[in-house]
Amino acid sequence: MRQQSFRHRGKKGGGFGSVFFAGLAVILGAIGMYYLVVWFRSSNEKTLASQERETDESVQLMADSRIPLERTALLKTLSGETAGTVARTGSEDAPSYALLANLVALSPDMFYEVWLVQDGLADVKSIGALLPRADGSWTGTFTAQDPLSYPTVVIMLESNDGNPDPSGNRIAEGRFE
Repeated sequence: MRQQSFRHRGKKGGGFGSVFFAGLAVILGAIGMYYLVVWFRSSNEKTLASQERETDESVQLMADSRIPLERTALLKTLSGETAGTVARTGSEDAPSYALLANLVALSPDMFYEVWLVQDGLADVKSIGALLPRADGSWTGTFTAQDPLSYPTVVIMLESNDGNPDPSGNRIAEGRFE
């Protein structure tokens, strides 16, 4: 007996159907790759957004944990009388001082200078000069660095001689506790 071989009896090369299925497979593969890339990018963007949110929260926690400097100190003369007030506001990173004092009027060759004094050391730093007001008082608004190391504020009488060092003529002082 003779075996029959099963041969395709039609057109050689597969025809329209195989080209259609091959094209359909390529298109479906491309769509699948597109959605895979979109999914990967979106999950990466979500991760970056989450990291940024965590960083922002950490910065806010650090900002909230800074030491507040809202304090007011009385300025007292050497005889113990109250001469005015000095208010320290802001934070350790950005302190501000506002001073109002009732002091005597000065000749043009003199001025009142405000100094910050560090405890236990002879370290002082000038934060500026006071300005006279129409009502006869003296005022000034200043900024300074490292306010916690300089808890004492001193007003000194200085001459306009160009010498940047403190004269030592203390008029009034206050201390932040």
